[in-house]
Amino acid sequence: MNRNPSPREPSLPRSTAINLFLITGCIIAFSAIFTVATRDVHSEENDSGSLSSQQRLTNYVKYLSSDELEGRGPGTAGINKAADYIAAHFRQLGLKTDSYDGTPFQKFEISTDIKLGNPADNRLQLTGPTGTNLTSESTDLALGFDFNPLAIGASGEFQGELVFVGYGIEAPELGYNEYADLDVTGKVVVLLRKEPRQSDADSPFDGTKSSRHATFRSKFSQAFQHGAVAVIMVNDATEAANHLSGLKHALSQYAAQLAAEQQQFSKIEDPSQADLTKHNQTLAEVSNNITNTASELGGDGDAILNFDGAGANTNRKSMPVFFARRSVIEPMIQQTLGKSLTEIETEIDRTLKPVVGSIANWTAKGEASLLQTKTEVKNVVGILEGVGDLKDETIVVGAHYDHLGYGGRGSLAPWTKDIHNGADDNSSGTSALLEIAQQLASRKTPTRRRIVFIAFSAEERGLIGSARYVKEPIIALEKTVAMVNLDMVGRLTDNKLIVTGTGTSDVWNPLLDQLNVTAKFELTRKPEGVGPSDHQSFYLKDIPVLHLFTGLHEFYHRPSDDFKTINFEGMKRITSLTTEIIVAVSQADKRPNFKKSEKKRNVENTGGDRPYFGSIPDYADSANGLPLTGVAKNGPAETAGIKPKDVVIGLGKYKIGGIEDFDSALRKFKAGDKVPVKVLRAGKELTLTITLGSPR
Repeated sequence: MNRNPSPREPSLPRSTAINLFLITGCIIAFSAIFTVATRDVHSEENDSGSLSSQQRLTNYVKYLSSDELEGRGPGTAGINKAADYIAAHFRQLGLKTDSYDGTPFQKFEISTDIKLGNPADNRLQLTGPTGTNLTSESTDLALGFDFNPLAIGASGEFQGELVFVGYGIEAPELGYNEYADLDVTGKVVVLLRKEPRQSDADSPFDGTKSSRHATFRSKFSQAFQHGAVAVIMVNDATEAANHLSGLKHALSQYAAQLAAEQQQFSKIEDPSQADLTKHNQTLAEVSNNITNTASELGGDGDAILNFDGAGANTNRKSMPVFFARRSVIEPMIQQTLGKSLTEIETEIDRTLKPVVGSIANWTAKGEASLLQTKTEVKNVVGILEGVGDLKDETIVVGAHYDHLGYGGRGSLAPWTKDIHNGADDNSSGTSALLEIAQQLASRKTPTRRRIVFIAFSAEERGLIGSARYVKEPIIALEKTVAMVNLDMVGRLTDNKLIVTGTGTSDVWNPLLDQLNVTAKFELTRKPEGVGPSDHQSFYLKDIPVLHLFTGLHEFYHRPSDDFKTINFEGMKRITSLTTEIIVAVSQADKRPNFKKSEKKRNVENTGGDRPYFGSIPDYADSANGLPLTGVAKNGPAETAGIKPKDVVIGLGKYKIGGIEDFDSALRKFKAGDKVPVKVLRAGKELTLTITLGSPR
């Protein structure tokens, strides 16, 4: 499960003119239909198999979460083994597995890694006045010592005047705007890390917690929106002090480690040569750490970020971003603004007013070279054809089979490179998918509707696999009547099962009421159709969805999410319930109706809620700007003439390179504002005017 999906612009509920009497009648009708259609699924299973449902589930999870599969991370051999394993089961069950050039694999590429390019192509040069005659002098900064390019930026060459923008924050809801009196178009922005009043519990910037304005993405997005060609970030004074404090703590830890190693070795009465070699290696490593840490403690604490220290670019339009030492930037600030960086920070903390300005007669020139690694991944699709008058209608049953591999991005144990087996996330859901396919393919009575089983890839990267499928479906989406998703169903505790999407159709709650009489789960029902798993991609296409989930736990996104933690009896019961849901929908005379069901946000806790635009981003499209897959009916975007497949590249005076820029820019306006919107439509640039709606 991906707990951090890309943000989305909510859309308006679908307008209806159905009266209460008709709605009630439909619910009753659906309930009756499903009552008739739902039978004991297990009584129709083929008894030829020697293994029970629970035994099969156990075997599936055991293999999918084994070390052999390397945590099913993109780019590993293990994820391909998992895909082949799933495909083999689909074939064995007699499912149609030739939809993609004779294979079950819907292939596509994702960006899996970003690395620093040739050092010669990563350079930063500062040019400024010397002496009183203002003659120019250029200084080439040292890569890895004076500065580092950051992976969150983009490749490219640049040259421009330098301008200091303080913390680089534009927060209209707080009456604080460091760009208000500056034109940074075509210039190189210099800014501080973090935000004002970091140690003040009464700070309007969310007290001592970092607000959204302190994030790297927010700062760099602001600079891009205002037309900067590059960014140079430096540590704030607090960060430098915190770094020194961290070094002192690390030094004490290394000293304790050294003492413990010596004490432990002394207890070995007759150490072998292997013991001695291991002991000496440990001493050497710890001593080296102590030496390096002590040396760094002798400095000012001004450590530059590593290349990937601010995160990675998300295929959005951006500009080169660098991190530099304060000692490199300080003299320029002192010379042009008459104050040190520390003095500026102190003044901003005291007055909560920006201190900004042009760094006169100084320019920056440079280049960033970032190399993206593309990796092929694939959804695995198996089709069980329906029989009869409804065979052209489709139910999608899905589960993602990818996970985190050896950790890294998304891991909650970032210090380790151990295999993240993801037994619950999502070997459990994938195994349930295989078992449901087994049960439905074995039925003596075929399903009326077609069942499309999909094992999604790249869910952990932002629901990319499911987004790709709904963009390029093997069966037309208008014929898809429902989608059922299984993600993390292996840790049933206290009999509590979470079902999301219950508000996306009127049929779901009556059907769950009926089936749970036998299943006897303690159900937590969540009506919303959006959420951090693959059902969201289908909901955004106006398809009723259900998502089954047993909840987060202490092993989530850690190497400890292993086979031994799974509740297989609980998995069997969840699989049975899900199968019965699918049978009911497949056999019903009428398809489930679709309803918009959005999770209500707490406007008071959003730090200044954004007005309503009325669009749905296309996360499967990597176009520069904000590509749209849809607009809300009668919403502000549609009323303004914005259409699906448009790419938003500007909002008011702000440039839009991706969802972060759009979200940030939208928050600078209020409901009722008439704002020009620049879009690309079929390669042509158009300017439309939108009247923004009230926050939703």
